[in-house]
Amino acid sequence: MSNKEVKAALKNARDAIRNKEYKEALKHCKTVLKQEKNNYNAWVFIGLAAAELEQPDQAQGAYRKATELEPGQLLAWQGLANLYEKTNRADARDELVNVYQKLLELYESTDKQKWCEVCKKLVDLYQQEKKYLQVTRMWHKLIKIRQEEGADYAELHQLRKRLIQLLEEGTHVQDNETQQLLLNAYEVAVNSTEPIPSEEHQKLYGEFIHCLSKFPHEYSKLKTACEDMMTLYPAVSYPLEVLCLHFIQSGSLSEETLNYCQKLLDIDSRSGPALIALGIQSLHEKKYDKAEKKLTEGLQQTSQCPVAWCYLGEVQVKMHKYKEAVHSCNQALRTLGLLCEASSLQQHKEHVCRFKALALLKIPGTDAADEAINSLDQVLDKNNNPKLIALKGQAYLNKGLIEEATKIAQELKLTHPDLAEAYYLEGLICYKQKSYHQAETR
Repeated sequence: MSNKEVKAALKNARDAIRNKEYKEALKHCKTVLKQEKNNYNAWVFIGLAAAELEQPDQAQGAYRKATELEPGQLLAWQGLANLYEKTNRADARDELVNVYQKLLELYESTDKQKWCEVCKKLVDLYQQEKKYLQVTRMWHKLIKIRQEEGADYAELHQLRKRLIQLLEEGTHVQDNETQQLLLNAYEVAVNSTEPIPSEEHQKLYGEFIHCLSKFPHEYSKLKTACEDMMTLYPAVSYPLEVLCLHFIQSGSLSEETLNYCQKLLDIDSRSGPALIALGIQSLHEKKYDKAEKKLTEGLQQTSQCPVAWCYLGEVQVKMHKYKEAVHSCNQALRTLGLLCEASSLQQHKEHVCRFKALALLKIPGTDAADEAINSLDQVLDKNNNPKLIALKGQAYLNKGLIEEATKIAQELKLTHPDLAEAYYLEGLICYKQKSYHQAETR
C-alpha cells in the first residue's frame, strides 16, 4: 500500500465519520494500520468512531495508543477528554484530571482561550474532590493569564469572586490551610474592588467580615476589618453588630465593647446586639429588671443569639420567674443546636442546662424533676461537673428518690470534700427526712 493510498484511506475514514458511517470508518482505519501500524491519525479516527458506536474501551485504547505515538499532538488528548467527560466509570475522573493537565500543557503556548476553558473544567474537578489548594493555585494562574491577555476589571473581579465561592462551598470540611486560602481570596477581592467606596465594595466587605466571624481564632483580622469598614462606611451598622456579637459570644464586656455598643445605638437605637450587650451589663450590675428588659428587646431583633437567651434564662431564675426561665433556656438550646459543636458552645450549653435545671427544681412535680434530670444528662455525658451532679441529686430528691440523692451526696463528699453544693444537697436530704438540726448544720 503506497503512501498515496494511505492518505486516500484516511480521507475516506474522515469522510465516513463526517457522514456518521462509523463502521465504514473503522474498516478504512484498519486497512491503514495493516500498512502503518503506528499511524497517528488512524488511531485517532478509530477512537472517534468507536466512541460514537458506544464502544468506550476500544475508543480509550485507540486514543491511548495515539497519545503514546505522538504525546505532543492535541487530537488524541481532546478525544480522551470528550470520552471521559461522557463516561460514568469510577476511575474516569482521575484519568480526566491527568488528561486536562496534559491539555493545559499543550494549550499554554498555543491557545490561551482553550487553556482557560480547560482550566475551569479542571478546577471544577478539584473542587468536587475537595482539593482546595489545587483549586486556588489553578485559579490564581487563570487570573494571571487573563490579566496578561488584557481582561477588563469586571471579568477579573468576577474571577476573584468565583474563587471565593469555590472555597466557601467546602467550609464544612476545611482545614486551617484552606481557611487561610479563603481569607486570602477575600482580601485580594476586597482590596482590588473599584471604586472604593461603592455599593459593590461594601457588599463584598460585609461578606468578608461574615466569613471572618466564623473563625474565632481570627479575632485580630476580624477587628481590623470591622474598623476599616467602619471608617469607609460610617453609617453602616453591620461591622459594629459583628464586633458586639463577638464580644457577647466570648463573654468579654470591656469598656471598649460598651463603646462599640454606644456607636451602634447611635446608628440604630433598636440594634439587637447593642441591647443584648447592655442587658448583660445590667445583669453583672445585678439590675435584673433592666437586664430582662434589654435582653428581651435585643432578642426581638436578634433572635438567633443563644448566649443572649442563656443570659435571659439566668436573669429570670434570679427574678424567680421559673417557667419563663425554662422557656428562655429551651430557646438557647435550640439555637445552639443550629450551630457547630465548638468548645465554647459546649461551655454555653453547660451554662444553659444548669440554669434550666435550677428553674425546673423550683417548679413542683415529678415532670419538672424528670426534665431537670434530662437537661443535666445532656452535658454530664461530656463533663462530669460536680456542681451539675449535685443539681441532679436535688432533682432525685424532688422525685422522692432519697436513696439516689443520698448516694450522690456521699460520693461528692468523698471526691470533692470542699464542695459546698454537696453539703447543701445533704442538708436538703436531712430537711426532707425532718432532721432539721442536721439540715441546718449541713
